[in-house]
Amino acid sequence: MLPCKLTRKNECWKIKKSFLCLRESPSFVVLLSFLPFCPLFFPLALNKIRVLEFPLHINSKKACLLIIVPEQLKKTEQVEYLEGTEGGAAIAIHRVIPKVLKKRMGITITLLALFCVLPFTFSSSVIYYTSYKGICRDKCGYHGSKYTWCKQYGGNGKDWDYCSLEEGLSAEGKKCTTSCDSFGGSYRYCYHKDGGWYYCGLQKEQDFLEYSQVNHICLKNCRATQGSFHCETIYGLQRCSPFHDITPTGLPCHNNYRCATYGHSSYRCLTDDNNSIWDHCGRKSLDGCVWVTYESNSFQVEVCTLSNTLKEGKVILRRERRDNMFPPTKEEFKNAVHLIDKIMLVTRHPDPGPQGSINFHKQEDIFCKGINYTSMELHIKLSDETTEPIAHVVFPTFLSSAHLLRLAFYSSLHSTFYPPAYTIAVSLNEPMLCFIDHQ
Repeated sequence: MLPCKLTRKNECWKIKKSFLCLRESPSFVVLLSFLPFCPLFFPLALNKIRVLEFPLHINSKKACLLIIVPEQLKKTEQVEYLEGTEGGAAIAIHRVIPKVLKKRMGITITLLALFCVLPFTFSSSVIYYTSYKGICRDKCGYHGSKYTWCKQYGGNGKDWDYCSLEEGLSAEGKKCTTSCDSFGGSYRYCYHKDGGWYYCGLQKEQDFLEYSQVNHICLKNCRATQGSFHCETIYGLQRCSPFHDITPTGLPCHNNYRCATYGHSSYRCLTDDNNSIWDHCGRKSLDGCVWVTYESNSFQVEVCTLSNTLKEGKVILRRERRDNMFPPTKEEFKNAVHLIDKIMLVTRHPDPGPQGSINFHKQEDIFCKGINYTSMELHIKLSDETTEPIAHVVFPTFLSSAHLLRLAFYSSLHSTFYPPAYTIAVSLNEPMLCFIDHQ
């Protein structure tokens, strides 16, 4: 029995403010649900439709995708499970794809089905500042009060403080007629139209959130200073990691003991093969990126979609196996990490200097579905005449985020140190599916 009334409109049922939509084809049914609690509703949806076999279920915080396959394909099912996190919340991707359906659908239908749901679930990150200039460490909200507040780091030293849900509002939720300012005092407030005043807080939007090794939000990018990576936090300068599986000194985390808490309050990872050397590493906003594999008759595609969007659109990464990359030593890896960190503009790559053994090498551009992509490799010098690639990234020429480009190079470099090595292709709004020539 359904918990609430369903109203049919075209191919969608309206449930209060949520929608449940059906799309049919000769071989399968696509069910797209914009619901906050998808796992609770899907059993009801399946029971209502009475097509119970082989769902492809992609579950996130705001949307679900379900592909329902008819009964006759039951004997050819193939089941795979992937798990990860998105924005701190658990997310599971259950792929139940019959072999017959794989051949019928092909890569285009499968990827379109996936990426039509993802735009509804991603947004940029917002840092909320409290009235006493601390930073919210949980959600800014009413929490049963008549004003908005949050638990904070820093500020006036108290566990909580006032905050504002959006720019131009006080903590009472009223519109401010002045800016939210301290006006020479110790806390921020603003004046209302009726002449009264109340506490308020500022917000700062960031494309990617980064954290120090003790889990404090980085107010500015994690960058190399004095041979190690640091970022500015509410408590001052702290060590951080430029990439999830790279330590603050620039060394790679071991593939079998990657960056995680391991029962501690801060993140750490193993950096050698003897289980003896551990170092801190930083939690990153890319932690929720789960690689999902799709197959066509000609090649295999692995993609993940980041949980944040840029101004140009949502970010999709594709990785392609690269067998001729040259594994660097730890010291070479570290030097490469510090060179990647010097990328300040997408259109200008840093010069390592006359003594540098690692250089960027631009390859031939790739034109794919009306978009021009830059192909850039990171090479290590083996002799005066010989260099070998240790990382490879393909990205659209109009990309503006140097931060994203650095992350893509870090990802490719780490895969070369712990094979299999991958080329990382960055794209916006839809995956880059053209062939990447490594010659």
